[in-house]
Amino acid sequence: MGIGSGTRCEYAIVGNSAAAIGAIESIRKIDRDGGITVVSNERHHVYSRPLIAHYLAGEVQEERMAYRPADFYERYNVETRFGLNVTRIDADGQNLILDDGSTLHYHRLLISTGSKAMRPPLKGTDLEGVGIFQTYDDARQIVSRFATDTKAVVIGAGLIGLRAAYGLQERGAEVSVVELLPRVLSRVLDARGSHLVQSILEKGGIRVLTGRSVAEISGRNGEVRGLILDNGATLECRIVIIATGVVPNVDLVKDTIIKVNRGIPVNQFFQTNVSNIFAAGDVAETFDIPRAGGMVNANWPNAHEQGRYAGLCMAGKMVQYPGSLGMNAVSLYNIPIVSLGIFDPESEGINQVDVKIRANLEQNIYQKLVFRDNRLKGAIFIGDLGYCGAVKDLIQDQSLVGIIKDSILEEKYQLYAFLRKKRQEKVEGKDVEWPETYSSPQRYQKSFNEESWTERERDERPWH
Repeated sequence: MGIGSGTRCEYAIVGNSAAAIGAIESIRKIDRDGGITVVSNERHHVYSRPLIAHYLAGEVQEERMAYRPADFYERYNVETRFGLNVTRIDADGQNLILDDGSTLHYHRLLISTGSKAMRPPLKGTDLEGVGIFQTYDDARQIVSRFATDTKAVVIGAGLIGLRAAYGLQERGAEVSVVELLPRVLSRVLDARGSHLVQSILEKGGIRVLTGRSVAEISGRNGEVRGLILDNGATLECRIVIIATGVVPNVDLVKDTIIKVNRGIPVNQFFQTNVSNIFAAGDVAETFDIPRAGGMVNANWPNAHEQGRYAGLCMAGKMVQYPGSLGMNAVSLYNIPIVSLGIFDPESEGINQVDVKIRANLEQNIYQKLVFRDNRLKGAIFIGDLGYCGAVKDLIQDQSLVGIIKDSILEEKYQLYAFLRKKRQEKVEGKDVEWPETYSSPQRYQKSFNEESWTERERDERPWH
């Protein structure tokens, strides 16, 4: 929509993803009339970013990509400025300067600019068929390149890279992954978990080259035709996805009075060092619960939750955020892979930990729990998510779990009794309002089901 110079709003939001939506919904619970303006460099209605890998794989069609209904902005009385960049924040004057020359004056500002992809300085990145895998448009561009028996190479074996590789293969491509480090998912799993995932990928038909770098991307007539590796080997391909990592997108606040560390540090009310400027989502550095310090925990659930809290605080209801938890999740060949919190203490230089492991690698099962000071600090679940949800709650609560430390992975009676008591205290007789993230906004009555817990206690521990 067209805008004029000097437009004003009560709430300005830069970015249009999970954190922005959480903030809008929270603001409108408190303030029904204050003007909200969203500025985004993308032109799309808000979509579910985790679904782009499924869209690439052909599992999700375009009509299912939307994260909120088509009339969302209208229902929440939000003005949208899509396809525009904010070029500068004037914090003193409380203005945003946009790249169309207009100015937006705000009373409170939320920075939810997310992450940006890192691009290595490689020759050939400007060739047709070379791209990144971060947005819906990135995925659509890759799909438009597809032909029968397409060969593709993904540079980088992190979470984004493996999601892209799996999606490409599901669509019918012959896929190779090139990783500079000696193992895949090095920031998501420990060494044992990484080796298991690499074997899963290779058994599934994806070629994995670790400890290798790309010297050059080669092409012909302006289109990509292959890669030259550091050892002189070549890989033929028509699609190259660069997935060498992401970092918080703090470009907007550089050379401003807003402080930057790993991301933009915020307090428990999501305020930056400028009290009327807030930050949430993948760009924000929040209190990490198991590490008890500042951390950027970039994932979709965290981003929405942080936006929800930030919106409440922006509208004047100062609710303290309890902190974030690092979470990573992906599914490859119907094998779930999840890591939580401090899952590899050795790599972080964290000592005096107690580690419990349960594994059956022949069945692609690997589970690991990390304890420190009788509290659960992190976990890995591959192949079997049994009690992953309960483990996540225990990490977030930082409950003393010494009494059940040896029984969690084996699901012995002590675990059931411990969780039973915690659950009963937490949910008995409580009314809980469903967030719009789920299927219904209606209220429902939670209750403690004695029969279901008794049945659960009789079950033997399965391996699958």
